[in-house]
Amino acid sequence: MSWLLSTRRRVVQALSLVLLNSNFWGMGTESVCLPIMNCEACAIAWLGCPIGMIGSNLAFREWPLLVLGMTLVVGALVGRFLCGWVCPMGFLQDLIYKIPSLKFRLPRWATWIKYGFLVGTVFVLGFFFGKEPDVSPFFFCNFCPTAAIQVVLPDMIAYQDYALTFGRSLRLGVLVAVLLISLGVHRGFCKVMCPVGALIAIANRFSFLSLRLNKSACVSCSKCDKSCPMDVPVMSSPEKGRAVNRDSECIECLTCQQSCPTAAITTNSRVLK
Repeated sequence: MSWLLSTRRRVVQALSLVLLNSNFWGMGTESVCLPIMNCEACAIAWLGCPIGMIGSNLAFREWPLLVLGMTLVVGALVGRFLCGWVCPMGFLQDLIYKIPSLKFRLPRWATWIKYGFLVGTVFVLGFFFGKEPDVSPFFFCNFCPTAAIQVVLPDMIAYQDYALTFGRSLRLGVLVAVLLISLGVHRGFCKVMCPVGALIAIANRFSFLSLRLNKSACVSCSKCDKSCPMDVPVMSSPEKGRAVNRDSECIECLTCQQSCPTAAITTNSRVLK
């Protein structure tokens, strides 16, 4: 059953990547978004990007109520489930981490850095300078590694224009750094840099989806803690009197569930069982 769950997640991630970027007829919309990293500037993307939409709103001194509302609705339903099962950037990191290399974990405090990226490079820069690269080169979209993959590299190849301007160099440099870090740190971008993850993290606190550890069935093998890509302390959740996915870093990938030898971790969703 465990291998089947893992396979299902990979299939969903792959299908999500294709479906999100299959707009070959120019019928997409930038007024609707999902809380994932998928660049709206990609020529074949269907939906807008939360960060791009926030930047557009702030540039006109408008509060991004639509983006926050959509994030709140998705969060109330499934928390950070889309991070673990749908986000293309998360999928890429999962695949890269499988490459044999030295692996290590980041300290828990490092996960707070992404909130700095959200506040500083999105809200502050967006409000005071907007998101145009010639005015605000360090607005998040202008060095986003997802944009480098979906926009910069395809454009360079399509137009055979390989000039390394400051903007291109910045995006490509950040992309290379993220990919290298992903070799050794599972979902390092998600933990430390992703402003979308920071935006929706609080939603885990009130999500309808519940992932729980049955302490009486637990044999304290720590396999759940060791297997978690986001380093969530799964085993300590019953002691805190809360579900596993109430932790803001949980992306509800269910890796802990498939690694548990006694099936002590269960979810309240029939779809995921």
